[in-house]
Amino acid sequence: MSQKSYCDVYGRRHTVTSILSSGGQGVVYRTQEPNTLLKLEWDPSTGEIGKNVATNEKFREIGLLPIPGRLHVTLPQSVLRDAAGYTMRLLDEMVSFEDAFSGEGKEPVCNEWLEQFRESNPAITETFGLFIATGGKRKRLEAFLRSACILSELHANGLVYCDISDKNMFVSEVKGRADVWFIDVDNLDFIKNTGRKRGWRTPGFGAPEVIQGRGNTFYSDAFSFAVALFWTVAGTHPYVGPALEEVLEGEDILDMPEEDYACSGSVPWVAEQEDGQQGGIPYELIFSEEILEHFDRTFGEQGRNNRVMRTTMPEWAYVLAKERDRIIHCHKCEMEYDGEQNEICPWCDFDNSVLTIRTFELENGEKRNPIWNFIHERTEELLWIPVRILEGFRCGNPDRSAFSIQQSEEEMTIDHLQEEFEFKLSSDGSVFRDIYGKTKIRQRGGIKMIARKRHTEYEILIEIKE
Repeated sequence: MSQKSYCDVYGRRHTVTSILSSGGQGVVYRTQEPNTLLKLEWDPSTGEIGKNVATNEKFREIGLLPIPGRLHVTLPQSVLRDAAGYTMRLLDEMVSFEDAFSGEGKEPVCNEWLEQFRESNPAITETFGLFIATGGKRKRLEAFLRSACILSELHANGLVYCDISDKNMFVSEVKGRADVWFIDVDNLDFIKNTGRKRGWRTPGFGAPEVIQGRGNTFYSDAFSFAVALFWTVAGTHPYVGPALEEVLEGEDILDMPEEDYACSGSVPWVAEQEDGQQGGIPYELIFSEEILEHFDRTFGEQGRNNRVMRTTMPEWAYVLAKERDRIIHCHKCEMEYDGEQNEICPWCDFDNSVLTIRTFELENGEKRNPIWNFIHERTEELLWIPVRILEGFRCGNPDRSAFSIQQSEEEMTIDHLQEEFEFKLSSDGSVFRDIYGKTKIRQRGGIKMIARKRHTEYEILIEIKE
């Protein structure tokens, strides 16, 4: 691609270097400036860039929408003077969900557990090896949890994103990080406006009513999000199965792409099909029963035909937070599993040592309602314990921590205490002492903490399974 440059209304020139993503409405370029992207309208059939700068007014209007300033959404920074488009910001070392989790160009992990399948079933070795290499279930759930929180806050402000797909959600490329940003906000608008238009979608992600031209709503966003979640974690589309193949065999000519037909409501989703999904990782093994129930609410007959029956974005955020906080990364096979549902790894039968944190509300010193469970494999790395273990889950604070824990063979260190709380610690379950900063404990097994904030007390039980 020959290097071209475009001028914005402030007279700054931006030279494009490579294509970051493209779709039916436009193409996003990286530029010579490390944190600046360029979004240009184009004709995808010819590749011709739009020159009607009058359309840039809509990009200015997007900046006036009630979007919380802290929300990770890349808004237009400056519109262009010589083309239909705008500049926007993106952090370094971020890639689309599609690139981050597809495994393309990645070297599959190979360990002793995977090696035993190489001769009998090399496809399993490849699929699982790439799944682990691209962050496994934990990074995927963390990324989608943060995405759900962003969408929940947009919806709370009356805004519909409209075009959710794995191409428009970006995640940290760095191993162990899952910061998320949304790009391409061209269609972001109030629901009173998006619901009246013909609707926007990326093929394979659109809700049935959007494909039928009935506009975008909070419920169509939730549908597209669920498709992206299932597709990214399980490795296959929720409607790609025997039923779809049978229908396509009987169709000479489709009036829409196959990906759109899959989501049009004409076929059942894979859990409703006798032979289930084709390819990927078996969804029954990778998702909990609770998450599968939410998929069924969204993809099943009721969700396809009655959009208000679908799981909403705040519900998705809550259930993903619970699932993410129960994940155990197996030290032997490197796969992940639900530590609340399984005492040993269901993939390789290895008995992992785990850290469990359970919290309860306290009333006059007595435990009342359980608040949250956090389960993690034992590790010497620093663990940030989310503040939701004390206050319950909120979409607005998925990143905030209550404190950190670091374990070694001899002791546990508690540090980075959230300043909004007062903490007391007991290593024998009876005598509590105030703690204000880094505290080392030699006790192995059960540890108790009390957290207090504005007359509300919480009991924290920390247990270690050897």
